Amino acid sequence: SQLLVTGILHADPHAGNLLKLRRDDGSVTLGYLDFGLLSTIPSQVRDALICSVALQVFERNVDAVSSLFGELQLIPQHILDDDSERAALAEALHITFENSLLYPDTSSASTNGKDGAMAATAIPDLKFDKLLDSLSRLVPRFQFDLPPYFINNARALSTLEGIAKSLDPSFNVLTIMYPYALTRLLQNPSGSPVVERTLQSLIRSGGTEYGRIDRSKIRRLLRDSALISGRRKRRVVWDVMKTRPGRKLARGIVGEELRMFLSGKGKRRRRKGEEDGDGGQRKKKKKKKWYYLEL
Repeated sequence: SQLLVTGILHADPHAGNLLKLRRDDGSVTLGYLDFGLLSTIPSQVRDALICSVALQVFERNVDAVSSLFGELQLIPQHILDDDSERAALAEALHITFENSLLYPDTSSASTNGKDGAMAATAIPDLKFDKLLDSLSRLVPRFQFDLPPYFINNARALSTLEGIAKSLDPSFNVLTIMYPYALTRLLQNPSGSPVVERTLQSLIRSGGTEYGRIDRSKIRRLLRDSALISGRRKRRVVWDVMKTRPGRKLARGIVGEELRMFLSGKGKRRRRKGEEDGDGGQRKKKKKKKWYYLEL
């Protein structure tokens, strides 16, 4: 929440500055000491981080992630505007992620649900040290402009990951960040146009914001958010609908589905008229209502 929500990160979280605290309700939380070194993350960067995590885990879309490096304030815009440099950056990130993200083998995993989809999107194991090492090698090539908070954040996250892995060797930071990113993506509390475009690309065919609504992708997003976060799917939908961007998203989906339904209905009527004129008959198939969407 410090990194993605509040934007104020404790930049020196070594073991001596951490406390295990018990709340009044009996739950356990983490307490911090010594706030001499804090890091502030701009809202634009937080939104880009959310989009980057969702795009890489959900779609494995490295090209789209590379386009966000301007929003992350890491690379000058003139580099991203150069098509050849942009392509070179995407290729370099492909290699970087191959070395730092280890995806589980899902070839023999079981499926469930009516659509035969996997229980949840496979979340890769992030090797944070390898990620930082690979990115550091790209700094001179693509003229990285590393702001002070980036270095502080990298050090803080590396320290926290080390502590977490000493307590639980199977700890993977992406299993925490991914559901958080999906929630922020669906609710878009900052009203960010970058978050809106990213969400549209994730729920449409072709991986772009201009494709057609893909219901299976919507179901998968909601399923991931529910299964990985431990919440019911209906609760996820309800939380999304409580926000203005969430209601805007729902209206957009329903409106597009309605237009597609009416367009298809008009075509069916014309086709039926042609068949009746020829004396042909066609067996009617039971269709789902236009507003029906399996969650």
